Amino acid sequence: MFKRLVIATDLQDGLYRFSHFLPALGAGGVEAVIFVHGVPYRDVGVRVREDTEALAAAAEKLTLPTDTGGVEVQRIIRSGKPAEVVVQVAQEVRADLIIVGTQQRNALAEKFVGSDALNIMRKCEIPLMVIRPQLVQVLTAEELDLRCRHLFYHLMLPYRGRPESKHLLECVLAQVQKNPIPRVECCHLVWVVTDPIRRDFDPDPQEIRRAEQELQAVATHLSPYISQVYTHVRTGDPVEACMTLAQTLDISAVTLTEAHMTKLWDLSLSLGGELLRRIPYPLILFSSPDK
Repeated sequence: MFKRLVIATDLQDGLYRFSHFLPALGAGGVEAVIFVHGVPYRDVGVRVREDTEALAAAAEKLTLPTDTGGVEVQRIIRSGKPAEVVVQVAQEVRADLIIVGTQQRNALAEKFVGSDALNIMRKCEIPLMVIRPQLVQVLTAEELDLRCRHLFYHLMLPYRGRPESKHLLECVLAQVQKNPIPRVECCHLVWVVTDPIRRDFDPDPQEIRRAEQELQAVATHLSPYISQVYTHVRTGDPVEACMTLAQTLDISAVTLTEAHMTKLWDLSLSLGGELLRRIPYPLILFSSPDK
């Protein structure tokens, strides 16, 4: 699905561990990996200068192995705002996916301090994969090796027939057609029927039937390119339903678009924003169509 990866690491998130599993990434179909670390400038009185000590420390910690399993690999450590450095490098190397880590924050904290993942997503059109650092940090070498082989193996795709859902479907389909390897073996389509006012409502059987029929049509559209496509219709809160269902499915990542991060799903908080803060699974985010 993605062949040229930029892995952005702050050297505290555990993502640099991927440098030890390049052969596993190659076995999964990845052709190139570029590790990127941005070092902010230091304010010295009225002047701004490079933080040479931080640059040297980063170069010492972020080392690359000699055995890459045939995967093209680079290390880029550059001065500047980390999010801007990542975007610059990703565009320079023509990456088709940026991988970043994110810490769990509440909505208020995110409003004031921002999110590197969201900042990167707003600055470029390259898809973003957000991985919870705790997921990488706690895996054993054997587990991480297997994870690297199947980064995009099983996807969960929230869908509700709205423009952002249709755009998400188009993005996933286009990426799968463009790069059938690394392959997506399975996709779970999820439609959550919800009421904007009540959480304990009795769902309209006709609405559930309509959701099932539309999901089946979408599954038929995906089937020529993804061997296993399953449909799921649930009721209730979209965030809770997606999180609960994700725990019962054998998924590698959840796919969303930028619109899911910024627009309201009925009167609830944005689906993507809440999943970004709460779900432990990796998220693959595609840019909005109006970029």
